[in-house]
Amino acid sequence: MIKDNFYEKISLILILTILNNYLLLSFNIPQLLIKINFLFFILVISFFYFKNFLENPYLKIFFLFIIFISLGTPTFEWDARSIWLFHAKRIFYDQSIFSITDNYARFSHNAYPTLVPALASSLATLIGHWNEVFPKLSFTLVFLPPLILTYIFFKNTKYLIFLFIVFFTIGKFLFNGWADGLVAIYFGLSALLMYLLCITENRTYKENLIYYFLAICFFITLTLIKNEGIALLLILFTVTFLMKLFGNKNKKDIYNIFFLSCSFLPIILWKVFCYYNQIIDVYSDNDIFLNFFTRFQYIENYKLIAYFLLLNEKFLICLFFFLFSFWLNLDKNLLIFVFLNLTFYIIVLFFIFLSTHVDFYFQLDSAASRVIRSLNFFLAFFGLYNLRYYKKLY
Repeated sequence: MIKDNFYEKISLILILTILNNYLLLSFNIPQLLIKINFLFFILVISFFYFKNFLENPYLKIFFLFIIFISLGTPTFEWDARSIWLFHAKRIFYDQSIFSITDNYARFSHNAYPTLVPALASSLATLIGHWNEVFPKLSFTLVFLPPLILTYIFFKNTKYLIFLFIVFFTIGKFLFNGWADGLVAIYFGLSALLMYLLCITENRTYKENLIYYFLAICFFITLTLIKNEGIALLLILFTVTFLMKLFGNKNKKDIYNIFFLSCSFLPIILWKVFCYYNQIIDVYSDNDIFLNFFTRFQYIENYKLIAYFLLLNEKFLICLFFFLFSFWLNLDKNLLIFVFLNLTFYIIVLFFIFLSTHVDFYFQLDSAASRVIRSLNFFLAFFGLYNLRYYKKLY
């Protein structure tokens, strides 16, 4: 058997290595250290695979399958090629995440966080050259820490169901070089860690320091993957604070919220850096509030957003599974927590689409199916988590 906290430790080491790579590329660090850091990352993954290989075979086989697909598919879609891997390519040649100070190629959204492109650039540094295929593998590798951590909550058949949920809700975003799948996975696990540390009455996790380190690392990672992650983490903190403020029990846990809020510091520093260096998004000169007030008065716009978001077939399936799980096993606190996060994020999405700077229908058609993945995984994941002790789930 695997020792206690093995999965927590492996997940923490991997996520710290990813964050450390980002930190190394924030300074004028010799390439040798960047290569050593990435080699250590690969060694930890290898250790996880070969330390009792028969433990959790579902994940090991599933992830190898995803790696082979990632390496066997080209990078051709716009966001993957012209934003995320373009950022990685610039970091590779300049050996710094601050190469964006010239604001070159504004179409690539230079102010976007660059945690995952930084890891992709380090893989190219390790190999010694750049191409358009293997750096994309780094996006897939970043999925591993949350997938490993989840094994402590689900075992055997339930973990196999979890992997099915991942594949169903994330799909090709596991290997196509886009960041939306990563946002979905890290949001789901961040929400669970927030719930365990600040909402639930179970002291098992609250009295184990490793979960606080995991939470902070996952929160930081969520914000540094994509701007959407910042909004999702703000929603998590807002919902948790409100539940503790208006709840009747354990208000002392509200201090955990303030402690965990330090995870916003890296993204704040990044945004301050972009602001002072006048790194401006190509669409930043658009007045989002003017766009919003132009569109919000027409009911047809709300119907159109609801059609693309809430009538998405995968969203409806995940919502049904979530509701069915709580019909089988009602956990009031968990239901409120999930419902509030779901509601707040839908409101945010309505505001974003109503204030979009591009053609309204085009934005919905191109982006709705991507951003809804975070909610799809969130609902299905917590539906399964709610049934973790349900004896009839085989």
